Amino acid sequence: MLQERVALSLREHTRIFEETFLMQAGHLASFAERVVATFNQGGRLLIIGSGPLGPVADLMANLFLHRLSLERPPLPALSLSQNATFASSLARDNQDIQFFSRQLRVMAGEQDIVLALCDQSRNETLLEGLAEAAQLGSITAATHGKEEFPGEQPDFLFRITSDSPPRTVEATVFFAHLLGELVEKSLFGI
Repeated sequence: MLQERVALSLREHTRIFEETFLMQAGHLASFAERVVATFNQGGRLLIIGSGPLGPVADLMANLFLHRLSLERPPLPALSLSQNATFASSLARDNQDIQFFSRQLRVMAGEQDIVLALCDQSRNETLLEGLAEAAQLGSITAATHGKEEFPGEQPDFLFRITSDSPPRTVEATVFFAHLLGELVEKSLFGI
């Protein structure tokens, strides 16, 4: 019975990845090109994510800052997901919805891309962060579940075709690695 569960999970994982990434391959390539252009023009990739996608935002930023598969210069990416002191200060004052928007207000500009890693739920903190980024003139992007995006449509939207929170995290980690690979290939020819 457990072996059947392994096979079922693997089939589900494969289906989600194929539906998510093969169907959006051109869109993902366009986004990677936009990230490369942003880096070449002195802009940054600012990544926001909450809950289980907060650590994925950190991982994604680290893939750009350090490397994926070759020694290369660091690329300007930053995760805004892990300032616990700031988060608790905002929560104390019932302003936790402003966790990303306040950080973006002082960090983001027209030259930057703000990428929100979202799951199936409506997350007001991420939505307010994206709205702030759009108001500042940043390019906005988001990953999201199958349902309609609950806020203002970002410039780039990538649908993760799963209702399962663990599968959404897995697909978002793959999205991070794939975007990093595409950007490295474009910038460094590998």
